[in-house]
Amino acid sequence: MNLGSYDCCLLGAGPAGWGAAIELAKNGVTDILIIDRNKVVGGLARTELFGNARFDVGPHRFFTKNNEINKLWHETLGADFRPVKRLTRIIYNNKYFNYPIKPLDVAVKLGLNESLRVMLSFISTKFGRKDEPTNFEQWITQKFGRKLYETFFKTYTEKVWGIPCHQISAEWAAQRIKGLDIIQLLKSSFVHSSNSIKTLVEQFDYPVLGAGQMYEVMCDKVVSRGADVMLNSRVVSFNQQNNIIESIDVIDPDGQQIRITAKQFFNSIPMTHFFKMLNPAESKPIQQAADTLYYREHITVNLLVHGDNFFPDQWIYIHSPEVQTARVANYNNFSKAMVGAKNKTALSVEYFVFQHEELWKSPDELIRELAISELDYLGLVDKH
Repeated sequence: MNLGSYDCCLLGAGPAGWGAAIELAKNGVTDILIIDRNKVVGGLARTELFGNARFDVGPHRFFTKNNEINKLWHETLGADFRPVKRLTRIIYNNKYFNYPIKPLDVAVKLGLNESLRVMLSFISTKFGRKDEPTNFEQWITQKFGRKLYETFFKTYTEKVWGIPCHQISAEWAAQRIKGLDIIQLLKSSFVHSSNSIKTLVEQFDYPVLGAGQMYEVMCDKVVSRGADVMLNSRVVSFNQQNNIIESIDVIDPDGQQIRITAKQFFNSIPMTHFFKMLNPAESKPIQQAADTLYYREHITVNLLVHGDNFFPDQWIYIHSPEVQTARVANYNNFSKAMVGAKNKTALSVEYFVFQHEELWKSPDELIRELAISELDYLGLVDKH
């Protein structure tokens, strides 16, 4: 077994890993090793290259009110980090609704009868009895009324998370949809406010060559200062003594096992995997607690389609319960440089599943055909 030793070893070459690496390098720590299981850097924010087309692993946008982070992004990419005017809509009942939701837009597209039901539902909620909400369904219903909850929150949320909304905590809803209420939405329909809610920003910044470009350039900068990077490499063991990680065992791209020691380890490996790799193993109660943790899988079907101008949105939320897809992204509308050919469009169709579900087990070709069929059903792309 080969042996390598570093001052700092960072596990995971995503935003957290590179943020830590940049700070270490700025402060004179350059004896660094960054390890990642993927072939390219960026983690879940990486950009994959297929031919001349670039696809993020699901659409990403860059927006922060933290000046330090914003400065880091702009210093990293300079002119390659450009503002993009956001357009995001919801498909529901074969109609496009603006997102953020705009009450006048909803009223026109839902029609008189449905709009009256929305208003009566909202009024009933506001003047009815209110108990402290304990789950997502109750929290949203109290904010917007049951009709708007069922139309614009229930289906999409359950597609993404795979559990009923009444099993999702109210605390999560309050954090996820912080500051959003119907009065603010009504005001925004008539008066432009500079007090933008975080989730509703109308402009974001984006790298010319995809979200992963940010971390590709960060990687180059850190490596130029002396750091090492191991990609396509898999951690198989965290070797501990007296509750201190002393070394890790890694399978490198050639299939060889290497032991790495470091003074400090920075870990962004998912907890569900981390606890199972500890050596010696943790106590049985801790292992059992770790086994209760689970996560949702993400499938992205990337399609390079003939033609352009299919739709002007960066991404569309799919609230239609008739299809399994939850979101469709058009990378041409993030940056024209994402597609290196004329009359081509880079689309991604996203699904959220658990590993025991049939979609996760299906062959790639079947999932691709499903994505194309659902795009056709939604009227976004003609599969012929």
